[in-house]
Amino acid sequence: MMKPINLKSDINRIITDKHIDVNHLPTKEQRDQWFIKMALNKLAYQKVHQFYRASVWSGNKPLRFTFNDWDVTKQANTAQAKALGNHAYKLAKQLQINDFNVVLAGDRGVGKTSLALAMMSLLMDAGRSVMFVSTAELLHLVNEKYNDDGIKIRLQSITAAMKEVEILVLDDFGTEGGMTGNIKPVHKDLQNMMYQVSNARVNFEKNKSRGATIITTNNNKQELKQMYENKLIDRVYPKNPNHQLLFDKMEGVRNV
Repeated sequence: MMKPINLKSDINRIITDKHIDVNHLPTKEQRDQWFIKMALNKLAYQKVHQFYRASVWSGNKPLRFTFNDWDVTKQANTAQAKALGNHAYKLAKQLQINDFNVVLAGDRGVGKTSLALAMMSLLMDAGRSVMFVSTAELLHLVNEKYNDDGIKIRLQSITAAMKEVEILVLDDFGTEGGMTGNIKPVHKDLQNMMYQVSNARVNFEKNKSRGATIITTNNNKQELKQMYENKLIDRVYPKNPNHQLLFDKMEGVRNV
């Protein structure tokens, strides 16, 4: 025979187990505010992860890197490596509340992508929506869209996300235009796509960035202008020297 339910006894047990002070229960207004806050936090979480899932990774393999992973001892010039790490960290902290573009420029394998990922990770933890796009992989998708309608639809979704995300990371920007010494204009469709994105990420009324774009590149600004429309490069490449991380004195060391 089932034991009868004693609701009052069960409630008293819960009150005792949870150490609830029944003399100081939240008001209806406080409960409503709590539920609203929980709902907003859930929406913010969904927004952040929605954009992250739209990322375009090289080889479809997501990458993770944090500032704790930045090992300066892997560089001969440890002082420069430390300075670059500190600079990237300070910029990431500023990007939590401000919008501006950042460039990490230098030779291959010096850690540009690693620090960009570290900035992205810190900003994602702070609640800003982030998206990583390998421009080389993006070019591959553009080339393949003629043979696959599914890729066309995916590119439309990627373009929309790139326009709206708060923090957009363009990795290896410029490799889609060829290696140094063999620079050529980028594929027309990719040009158009990037131009649309760059336009959408500018607040023309206030003459400032709408969201932040972080680019890593092996090329200088003039080389990038040989690949893309000059207006596009002027919009994504920051003019403020403090927003430019130059890896001039760094050696090519993978996983730095």
